[in-house]
Amino acid sequence: MKRLLALTLALVMVSGCLAGCSEKDPQPANPENPSANTTEPGTTETQPTVSNEPYGVFNNYFLADVDTINPHTWSSSNSDSLIAQTSMYLYSYVPNETGDGFIFAPEFAESEPQQMDSEGKVWNIKVVENAKWQNGDPINIDDLIYSFQMCLDPLLVNSRASQMASDYITIVNAKEYSLQGNAGTVAWEDVGIKKVDDYTMEITCTDPVTALDVKSHFNYSWNVLVHKPTYEACMSADRTTNTYGSTSDKYMSCGRFILKEWVQGAQFTLERNPDYPHAEDIKIEGMVYKIISDRNTALELFLNGELDAVSLGAESIEQYIDDPRVMTSPSSSISSFCVNMGNTNNNGILGNSDFRRALYYAIDREAIAKMVNGVPANWNVPTKCIGDLTTGVTFREMPESNEYIPENLGYDPAKAKEYYDKAMAATGLTQLKLTLVYSESSANYKAASEYLHKTLPEIFGDSFTLELSAVTANVATEMIQGWRKDGNPNSFELSWRGWNTSTTAPWNGLKVYSGTYTNKNEPYFNDEYDELWNKANLSLEAKLDNNYRLELTREMEKITIEDAVTIPIYESPGYTLIADRVNLPVKAYVPAYGFGYTMCTLTPEA
Repeated sequence: MKRLLALTLALVMVSGCLAGCSEKDPQPANPENPSANTTEPGTTETQPTVSNEPYGVFNNYFLADVDTINPHTWSSSNSDSLIAQTSMYLYSYVPNETGDGFIFAPEFAESEPQQMDSEGKVWNIKVVENAKWQNGDPINIDDLIYSFQMCLDPLLVNSRASQMASDYITIVNAKEYSLQGNAGTVAWEDVGIKKVDDYTMEITCTDPVTALDVKSHFNYSWNVLVHKPTYEACMSADRTTNTYGSTSDKYMSCGRFILKEWVQGAQFTLERNPDYPHAEDIKIEGMVYKIISDRNTALELFLNGELDAVSLGAESIEQYIDDPRVMTSPSSSISSFCVNMGNTNNNGILGNSDFRRALYYAIDREAIAKMVNGVPANWNVPTKCIGDLTTGVTFREMPESNEYIPENLGYDPAKAKEYYDKAMAATGLTQLKLTLVYSESSANYKAASEYLHKTLPEIFGDSFTLELSAVTANVATEMIQGWRKDGNPNSFELSWRGWNTSTTAPWNGLKVYSGTYTNKNEPYFNDEYDELWNKANLSLEAKLDNNYRLELTREMEKITIEDAVTIPIYESPGYTLIADRVNLPVKAYVPAYGFGYTMCTLTPEA
C-alpha cells in the first residue's frame, strides 16, 4: 500500500507538470508549410514549397571559439550548445503540438523514469535500443554508465563531477567516490549507479525524489554520452587528464547532428544524423557555426544572406527593433553587482549589510535600463523562470512573488544615504574609495559603470569615490574567483556578474547563493538560507507540493534582497533577426526550449 501511495503521488505530480506528454517521443507540429501550393485558375505562378525530406543547412555563428566539447569539463555556453546538438540527453525539451510551449520528453531514454521502491529513492531508466555512434557502433547502457563513471572519476577530478553527483537528485556515494582522490576507500560498485540489463540503468538516491527530479537531473550536458574507445585513447598515462572533445577526431557524435568538421577558430560543420533515434523530427540537412568575434560583422553576414539568425548588439537594437524579422527572448540572467563581502579593505565595509543596502537603493535601474536597451530588475529570480509548469506562468508573473520586492524598482536615494551613513559610522570610515571591475568587451557594462561612477557620489556625498577598471572577461573571472581559488580575500571589491539559472526550477537556481555551492561568486554564508534551499530542493513535501516549494523560493529570494547579497540592476532581453526562409517549430521564444533552430524547416529558394 505504501509503495502504491508513493507511486501515485509521484505520478500525479509528474502528470500535472507534463500535461499533454506521452511516453513516446512527441511529434511536434511544424508551422503551416504545405508540401504543395495551388494557384488561382489562369495563373502559372507558384509559391515556394517545403519538402518532406530534410532540406538545407542552417547557418549560425558563435562570438567566441570553443576550447572543448568534453561533457565533463566544458565551461562555455558555446561548448554546451555543440554538445547538445551532437550527443543525447536522457530527457530533453521539445516544442508542444501548438508551438506555444514545451514538453519534457525522453530522448535517449525510452520512457519515463520508473520508481522501484516505496520511498522514491530507487529509479530505473530504460534507454532506446536503436541508438548508434556516428561510426555505427551500437549504444547500450554500458556506454551510459561508463560516461557517468568517467565524469565522477576521482583521478580526473572533472569540473562537472559535483553536479553529476548531486543536483536535482543526490546519487548514493557519487560525491564520496569523486572526491576520494587515489585513496580507494569508495569503490565504483558502491555508487548508486547500476546496470540492470543491456538497456536499463538503476539509480539509487540518498533522499526520496520524484520522476520530475530524475528527469531534470539528467537534462544537462555533463550527463550525456562519451564514446569509450575514443575517451580511453585520449587518456593520459597516469589517467589524470583527458583530451576528449578537444578536436573533431577526439570526439564521437550520436545526437541530432554529427560533427563533421572543426576548423579551430573558424567553423564547425554539423550534418544531420540519420541514425538519431528521433531523426524524423530533424528537417534540415545540417548546421554550420562560423566563429565571428565581432557583432557588426555577424549582422553584415546576416544582411548578405550568409547567416540565418543574428543576435542584435546594443548598438543595433534601435535600428532594427521594428523589423518584422525580429523576435525577442527573455534575458538568461540579471546583470548585477557582485560584492566581495569578505574583502578586508576599508575596515571590511563590503561585509556590512547596511552598506550593501545603500548600494541597492542608490541605483536608478530605470535610467540604466534605458541606456542599455534592457529591463530594470531589482529581483534575483529572472523573468524567464517558470513558476508553474502546468500553466507556463512565470515566477515573476505571480503576485506573491512581487509582494516583498521594494517599490520604485528599489530606487530610494534618501534611504540609500541613511544606510550609507550608518555603515560608515559602524566601520569608522570618513572616506571610501571602491573599484568596480567590468569587462572591456561589454558596451553595456561600460555605459552603466560610467553612469554609476557619476551618480553614486551624488547620492552618498563627497566621501565616496567609485573607480572603474576595464579588464578582459577572463581577468574579471579570475579576480572574482580569487577569494575562493587563490585564498585572496581582497581579489576584488565590486564586479559585474550574472547567473544563468534554471528556467524550470528557480528554487534550484538559487543554489548559487547557498553556502555549499562550490562555484559561488561572493563569500556569502547564511544557515537560514541554506535550510530553506535544502527544504525546497530535497524535501519530499516540497517536491510534491509546488505551492509550498514556491513559498520557500520566495523566502530565499527575500533574504537575498534584504541582505543585499548581490545588487541586481537590469535584464537584457534578446533581440534576434531571423531570416524569412526559416520556419520555426514555435510561435515565439519558449522558455526552457528556445527558438528551436534544430527542428526548424527551411523554405527552398524559388
